[in-house]
Amino acid sequence: MAEAETHLYWATGCTSCLRAKEFLERNDIAFESHNIAEDMSMLDDMEEQGLPRQVPIVKRGDDWADAQDLDAIAKIVDIEYKAEVLPVEELYSRLDTVLDALVEYTEKLPVEKLDGPIANRPRSVGQLVFHAFSIPESFLEHQDGIPLKMYKSEPEWASESIEALSTYGQHIQARLHHWHENHADECDWSETADVYYGSPTLHQYFERTVWHTSQHARQLEWILEERCDIEADLLDDELWEGLPMPQKVWNTDGGDGTIGDDRPNILEAMQSD
Repeated sequence: MAEAETHLYWATGCTSCLRAKEFLERNDIAFESHNIAEDMSMLDDMEEQGLPRQVPIVKRGDDWADAQDLDAIAKIVDIEYKAEVLPVEELYSRLDTVLDALVEYTEKLPVEKLDGPIANRPRSVGQLVFHAFSIPESFLEHQDGIPLKMYKSEPEWASESIEALSTYGQHIQARLHHWHENHADECDWSETADVYYGSPTLHQYFERTVWHTSQHARQLEWILEERCDIEADLLDDELWEGLPMPQKVWNTDGGDGTIGDDRPNILEAMQSD
């Protein structure tokens, strides 16, 4: 069998990786899969090829693209792709709805579930919740002049306290409201965002903030219903319409929240997602 021309470097549990995989599959692009969660030495191989030590990355021949950017993937695999970004006000409204649900879902979680593991990542359920809230926080910090170099590390207390997580989430939502009421109209949404991946516009970065937070909210909803037998139905599928987010909640080939504690510590070697 001929070697695939396109290579995808990814990791189980990474939302951008799942989205990149689905994008390639949806466009009938054959690719060789390299899951670094199964072999961390792949990061060294990537570095030797001149690739960054992060995922997802798509490589074709001597060219590569940060696969967090679907436009960049489309360009490197030579397919047509054009997507309209939802208006800022619509994005804000959806993010606010998702944060409402995240806070309520957090308060529904049994405290003993907080330190339970999730799909093949060195991240507990509580740390997933913290990460979901930290995504809009990183956007707000960017608007305060702090570049996004990486997402925040999850603190130990995230796996211990429902009250602390809920308070954190409510604090971030209040900051989002303040920013929207006082500063959103002043933004130049066409300017380039200062982030660790590619060169998206501020509008595209805000879009990513919304779908990225939303994907983790879907995962928490799944955990409540499937692992805790707790009703969680605040998020309708129509909320995702027009957002370039993964179709699946989890990778079907990499865990569903039942994995054990022998997960490779991906986050020590690469950018968190």
